[in-house]
Amino acid sequence: MADPRVIRAVPITVVLTIVVVALIMIALAYWRRGAIGLGLAMLVAGLLRAMLSDRTIGVLAVRGKRFDVSFYVLCAAVMIALTVGTV
Repeated sequence: MADPRVIRAVPITVVLTIVVVALIMIALAYWRRGAIGLGLAMLVAGLLRAMLSDRTIGVLAVRGKRFDVSFYVLCAAVMIALTVGTV
């Protein structure tokens, strides 16, 4: 059986991997794709927070589940909408 600390580290590792890739894209002058990537990282964080229990979500749990999911998804939607709406 896997160590519980490792299991709790998986969700944040997935989200941070997406963030790192997005920041690399921004640094390479693909700012629009990178900004969408940051929005997708927030969306993934929200989906993981909605699907996983409080025990396995690790540091992605900040407040209550409903607040966290709402905040993650709202931030993702705003970020992606602002990026796509930019011409």
